[in-house]
Amino acid sequence: MVLVQDMLISDKSTIKQAMRVIDLAGLKMALIINDEKKFEGVVTDGDIRRGILNGISIHDPVSTVMVRNPLFSNETFLSQEILSIASSQKLIGIPIIDSEKNVQDFVLLENNKPTYLSKRNYQTHKVESVLVLGGAGFIGSMLVRRLLEQGYKVRVLDLFLYGKESLFGLNNTNLEIIEGDTRHVETLTNCVQGVDAVIHLAELVGDPACALNPKTTQDINYIATNLVASVCKHYQINRFIYLSSCSVYGASQGDELLTEESSINPVSLYAKMKLTAESAIRGMSDDNFSPTILRLSTVYGASFRPRFDLVVNTLTAKAKREGKITIFGGDQWRPNVHVKDVAKAIMMVLASPLRNVANQVFNVGSESQNHTINEIGEIISKKLPSASVIIEERDFDKRNYRVSFERIRNAIGFTPDFTIEDGVLEIEKQLDGSGIKDHNENQYNNVKFLKSINKF
Repeated sequence: MVLVQDMLISDKSTIKQAMRVIDLAGLKMALIINDEKKFEGVVTDGDIRRGILNGISIHDPVSTVMVRNPLFSNETFLSQEILSIASSQKLIGIPIIDSEKNVQDFVLLENNKPTYLSKRNYQTHKVESVLVLGGAGFIGSMLVRRLLEQGYKVRVLDLFLYGKESLFGLNNTNLEIIEGDTRHVETLTNCVQGVDAVIHLAELVGDPACALNPKTTQDINYIATNLVASVCKHYQINRFIYLSSCSVYGASQGDELLTEESSINPVSLYAKMKLTAESAIRGMSDDNFSPTILRLSTVYGASFRPRFDLVVNTLTAKAKREGKITIFGGDQWRPNVHVKDVAKAIMMVLASPLRNVANQVFNVGSESQNHTINEIGEIISKKLPSASVIIEERDFDKRNYRVSFERIRNAIGFTPDFTIEDGVLEIEKQLDGSGIKDHNENQYNNVKFLKSINKF
């Protein structure tokens, strides 16, 4: 619950301190008072970011960017004239100030409908505009659609390495698509202007793909990610969601459920870069910059950018098209999560009060979807019984981990909506009803595609 007191800050405070008040209150505005607690003016997150863009330091006094003569009302009841002025100026809200310049209330304006904080009926304001880095990818193309459905303004920055088809048909005035590279600082500084949150999905994904060119992997998955976080921190984009992976747990011993505090043992360059990026991002966090790191289970399911180099998707496609489910090893444990549930988790983090997700690491998935590769084969076989299961012991992936998801469940109430069985039927339907003639084509496999374009 937000109170007027949550919005107040001294005119002697720094811009950084003012931004913290704005973020925690969630109303995009702070009310400035002097030493005698008298009203002096207002400052918005937009005022602060414009100031930074013009070279003002976040350590300067908030008075350097505050609006000293804002619209306010001396009456509890807002007149139509004031509402009209507020609407024409596109104001977030109007402070109620008495004759002694004391702050009495704050009226938030949404669709010209006044909401008084004193009524104790207002929850933290939601994020309105989001930058999705990698919005054309397997996860990103699902997330962008869900964000638009929920009314967010969405800006996508993507290199479109795998093509633009995943975003075809999205004719939405709330969507802006930019082709660009996260390795370019000017591109990033332009893209973060005017957004409330950044979701970082723009990395090379998968162990084999990342092993192709270690330098390029480090450039994109660590150095560029570090740059993205630095740009966000500089411009006070304090909601930053980084998509990491449960593969950081690597080759664990025993069957215990691994928590976010468990020991880490990455075995691939992909996992090592995820862990290195996590460490860099967490090292930047402070009272304002509040990153959230989501360690994803192995993702499955149909997407607008289809992939058949993921365990459930690959085995289902082989069962459907080749009549066999070939498993290498089989005793290795993996957590699993549907791509739509990944999008759901991201949405829930965005909608949560900042204090609930700030500087947190969350595993994303569910204990019920911790399975051995053999068990995944059995699940697929039950749904596609005509396929035979073949187990081979040669050259199998030795990653092995079972994961706990208690933290994200308790913090924001996340539980998945989909099961592996749902994903199997979904992939079967996608193969039946789409233009996917051959699931083995390069475009559906990250490492094959990167090899084919001779850039890695």
